[in-house]
Amino acid sequence: MCGSEGECVDEREAVQKKTFTKWVNSHLARGTCRIGDLYSDLRDGRMLLRLLEVLSGEQLDLLPQDL
Repeated sequence: MCGSEGECVDEREAVQKKTFTKWVNSHLARGTCRIGDLYSDLRDGRMLLRLLEVLSGEQLDLLPQDL
């Protein structure tokens, strides 16, 4: 349980980040990818692109300069 409202918000954000990271990894496991930190690993868009490919079942052909 949290002691203050700020602690509750921080705790909730940590739980949401952990939950979403697990959800992303459950989908990326169909391929060969995995993320460790949700924020830093999706930052440049490459893993996000891979996630979109897995979810859509389509290959998204982007050139390196497009990222």
